[in-house]
Amino acid sequence: MSIALFGELLIDFISKDSVDNLINASTFTKNVGGSPANITRNLIQLGINAYLVSRIGNDQFGRFILKKLRENNVNASYIQIDEVLPTTVVFVSKTSQTPDFLPIRGADTNLQIPDEKLFENISWIHVSCWPLTKKESCDTILKILRKASETSIKIGFDPNCRKKLFCDKKIDLEPIIEIFKKSFVTKPSLDDMKEIFGPMPDERYIEILHSLGLKYVILTLGKDGALVSDGKTLRHIPSAATKVVDATGAGDAFWSGIYYGLLNGWNIFDSSKLGSVIAAHVLENVGSDVKLQSIDYYISKMRSVYCET
Repeated sequence: MSIALFGELLIDFISKDSVDNLINASTFTKNVGGSPANITRNLIQLGINAYLVSRIGNDQFGRFILKKLRENNVNASYIQIDEVLPTTVVFVSKTSQTPDFLPIRGADTNLQIPDEKLFENISWIHVSCWPLTKKESCDTILKILRKASETSIKIGFDPNCRKKLFCDKKIDLEPIIEIFKKSFVTKPSLDDMKEIFGPMPDERYIEILHSLGLKYVILTLGKDGALVSDGKTLRHIPSAATKVVDATGAGDAFWSGIYYGLLNGWNIFDSSKLGSVIAAHVLENVGSDVKLQSIDYYISKMRSVYCET
């Protein structure tokens, strides 16, 4: 089974020093970033057939990204090259909490519909919130997902929405709700849900998402683990992390475990435990471009952490 991941592909400039606010950052390291790119790279390391669909500029940063993708065995066939807009750049704070970030948007906002052949080879589509923040890329994503929802392709939605990504600094709920209604699984963080729906009890967020038609909901709670629901059973999964250096890419690592499990026929609770264990590994490193261990290592770690046989 294969998955295509749609969304941002960019350069992350991550502060060398641990800071809660970019105002206090002075020097940065350059990394390939973007949530769908991180998940794609992780899944390929875990042995999953994954395609990344995104857009970069025809510039030095774009060429750097392509070089790094090839080094990580990521198929670049569906990476679009924009001749006008530059590669998107994001400045990110190194922190154990939710990172502060400053996006400078470019080519990712001009995503186009990929070749039809892609949809013949996939069983899942993953999409992030970033394309929904600009009209052109939002229209593209909605067309793709409307088509997918009429087939057997399942949809996973990462609602990593932030007001600063939208033109008027106000979240446009209409396309977000439409995608929730078409999706099979979602994994928002508590920060995501507060940004979209405002403050409310944790379990209320899960109730709202199920009411929109989602089968599986995983609400991540940072150091407090995650609440995982299949609509009938709600379970708390403690965090597997024992050491936290940098939170960048941890949510994407969690997604990677979820997709590995679901693509291999696991239930959502075991898939989420695997995600927690992989996220714990990424949390011990700086940046999201972390070399993963073998899937057997993570399965063994999962059984140990969660006392399973």
